[in-house]
Amino acid sequence: MNISQPEKHNAFLLPAAIVVFGLLLRLLYLYFNVHAPDFASPLLDPQLNDYWARALITGDWTPPPHADNPEIATTPYGRPPAYPWLLAVIYFLSRGSYLAPRCIQIAIGLANILLVYLLGKRLFGRASGAVTALLMSIFWASIYFEGELNSPTWEVFLSLSMILLLLHWASTYTVLSLSVAALCLGLGALMRPNILLPGALVLLWIFLKAYRGTSKLSKACAHACLFAGIVLLIISPVIVRNWRVGRQFVFISYYGGINAYIGNNPHSEGTEPEVPDLYEISGVEKWNCFNYPSIVRGMARHLDKPDLSFAGASHYFYLRALEFWREQPLQACMLTLRKAWLFWGPHEISDSKVVHYERLHSPILAYLPRFSHLLALVLTGMLGWRLFERKRSSGSETDKPLVLLFAAGYFLSILPFFVSERYRFPILPLLLPFAGYAVILVLRFLKQREFKRAFVLCLVTVLFYLAVSFPLFSYTPDHSKWHLHRGIAYAARGKAEDAVHSLLAAIAENPENDEAHLQLGYLYIKQGRVTEAMEHYHRALEANPNNVFAANNLGYEYYLQENYKEAEKYYRQALARQPIFTLALNNLGNALLHQGDADGALSCFEKVLNINEKDPFARYNMGNVYLETGRYEQAIENFDKAFTEAPFNPHIANNYGLSLARSGQLKESIPWFEKALSLAPNYPLAHFNLGNVYGDLGETQEACCHYEQVLATWPDHAETLQRSKMLCNPPPPSE
Repeated sequence: MNISQPEKHNAFLLPAAIVVFGLLLRLLYLYFNVHAPDFASPLLDPQLNDYWARALITGDWTPPPHADNPEIATTPYGRPPAYPWLLAVIYFLSRGSYLAPRCIQIAIGLANILLVYLLGKRLFGRASGAVTALLMSIFWASIYFEGELNSPTWEVFLSLSMILLLLHWASTYTVLSLSVAALCLGLGALMRPNILLPGALVLLWIFLKAYRGTSKLSKACAHACLFAGIVLLIISPVIVRNWRVGRQFVFISYYGGINAYIGNNPHSEGTEPEVPDLYEISGVEKWNCFNYPSIVRGMARHLDKPDLSFAGASHYFYLRALEFWREQPLQACMLTLRKAWLFWGPHEISDSKVVHYERLHSPILAYLPRFSHLLALVLTGMLGWRLFERKRSSGSETDKPLVLLFAAGYFLSILPFFVSERYRFPILPLLLPFAGYAVILVLRFLKQREFKRAFVLCLVTVLFYLAVSFPLFSYTPDHSKWHLHRGIAYAARGKAEDAVHSLLAAIAENPENDEAHLQLGYLYIKQGRVTEAMEHYHRALEANPNNVFAANNLGYEYYLQENYKEAEKYYRQALARQPIFTLALNNLGNALLHQGDADGALSCFEKVLNINEKDPFARYNMGNVYLETGRYEQAIENFDKAFTEAPFNPHIANNYGLSLARSGQLKESIPWFEKALSLAPNYPLAHFNLGNVYGDLGETQEACCHYEQVLATWPDHAETLQRSKMLCNPPPPSE
C-alpha cells in the first residue's frame, strides 16, 4: 500500500516539529549556560579535554596553572583520545571558540532526537517513534551533556547509529551497512573503550543473524569477521601509537586498572573516583586526570619497581581489584549490588561535576524529566510489549533483542568500575522506544475505551516509578563541592568577587572543606589580604593536616615576611607528607639559604633534580646559592642550564649576568642583562645591575639612563639614589 503525499508530508512534519521544539529548549539552556563560570574555564575531565585539544593545535603542552604535566604527547594515552581529537578539529575551525563545540553538540543532540525517532518507529511504529523523540528532546541529561566538553552526546550518536545500521543490515545483508556500523563501534571505543563488551555481544548477534538468514556458516563467519576487522582497524592506530611512545602494550588507554580498583576495594562506595591507599603506594595524595604520570613514578619508588610502566601500573590496580574479590567476596557482591542499584536508581551521581546541583540550580533543567521518570515508562513499555502485543508490534523478531542485548552489555561494562550520571546516560536513549510505546499503548487503550487496561498501565507506571525512586542505597551529593567548583571557575575567569562568594558558600556548607579554604587563601593573596589568606591556610591545615599545598603556601607567606624559621616549619610539614613535592623542596632550600645554611639549601635543590632533572627552579636556586657564596663559575654553569630549560625567565637571565659581572666578565654580562630586559622591559633589578656594569666600564651616560629607569619604578631605592648622585650628579670640585 502506497503512502499518499499528504500522509508523507504529515509524517515529516511531526518529527520536524519535535526537533524544532528540542532546539528551542537547547538554545534557552545555552543562553543561561554561556554565563556559567566554567563555560570558558572548564574543570577536571573537561579541563583535560580542553587542554589536550588546544595543545594539539598549538603544540604547547604546558599544563594549566597548579596542574601536573599529564605528558600526553610522550606517554601512552591515559584517556581515550577520540573526543580531544574531535574537539581539536572544532577549535581549529572556530579559532578556539568555547561556543562552537556546544553548538555542534546541540546539532548532534538534535540528530540523536531523529535517531531515536527512527529507532522507535522501527520497533513500535511511527506514533511510538514520535513520542520517543519527544521524550529525548526533553530529557534533562541529554540537554545538559550537549553543553559539556565531554563525550556522552557523541557516544549516544554512535551507539544509536550503529544499532539502526545493524537493523538495516539484518533486513538487507548489505556490506555497506555492516561496515559503517563497525566504524561507529570503533569510533565509540576510542571514546569509551568499555563499549567493546556490548560490541562483543553484537558480534555474536551478527553471526547468529547471518547464519539464520543465509543458512551458510561461511557467510555468517564472513560478516562477523568483516565487522570485527573494521573495528580492529579503527582502534589499532591508537594501540600502535601507544607502543611507539612507551614500548608497552596499552589497549587504547591505561585508566582501566585504576578505575577498576576505585570500584572494587574495601573502602569503595562505587561512586567517588578515589583510591583509598594512593598515598601509601605512590606518595601522591589525590589522583586526577593530570597527575597520573606522577602516580606511576611514585609507585615505582614505593613498590621498589624502578621499571614500572603505565601498563604495569594498570595491571597492578587490576590485580588489587581481583584481590578484593578473592579476599572479601561478600563485601564485593554487596558493593556490586549497590553500584547496580545506583546505576538504575533515583540519584544523579557526581563525576567531573556535582550534576545533581547543576540540574537543580538550572532554570531549565530543574523542570525537565529525570532518569527515573523515563525509566518507569521504559519498564512499563517492556511489560506492555511482553503482555499485550509482542506478536503484533512492528519490527522483526530480532530487532528488540538487539537493542536489549546492547543495553544489557553496556550496563555490565560499567558495573566493574564506578557509577556516575555520565556513564549511565548513554543507555537511556537505547531504551526510550519502550517508553514511547508505553505512552502510545495507554492512548490506544483510551481510544478503544479499554479504560481498565489504561488505568492498570498507568498504575503500573506509578509503581515502577516508586520502585526505581526508592533510595535502597543512600547517596548524598556534595553541595559544598559544587560551590567549590564554581569558585575555582570564577577565579580562573578573573571574577574575584564571584569566586569569593562561591568559596564562602562552600565553607558555609562544610566548614571542613580544606580545598575551599585553600582556594580562598589564593584569592585573598591576589587581593593583598594577606592576614585573611593566612587564616584560611591555617584553617585548611586544621581541617586536613595533610594538605601539602596549604602548608607550602603558608610557609611562603612567612618567607615573604622574612620569618624564615616559621617558613621552614611549614615547608617541612608539607614535605613530611609528600617528600617529592618539588615546589616545597625549592622553597625550603631558599628558606635555609636565608638562614645561612648554604649546604642545606644545596641539598634540597639536589633532591629536586633527583626527582625531576629538568626542574628549572632547582637549577636557578642552586645558581643563587653559588652566587651568594662567591662560587661564580658554578653559578654560571647552573644559570646556563636553568635558562636552557626556561628561556623566558628574566630572573635567570639577570642572575646569569650578575654572576658574569662579579666574576670580572663585565662586557660578557651585558647581553644577559639586556636579555632580561627584553623579557621584562620594566625589570628594575636588571636596569640597576646594567647601570653598575656601565658605571664600572666608565660609560657614565649609559649608566645614568639605567639608574633613571630604576628610580622610575623604585623612587626610594637607596643604593640607586646613592650611585646616581655620585655618578650622574657629582658635587662640584672644591676650590
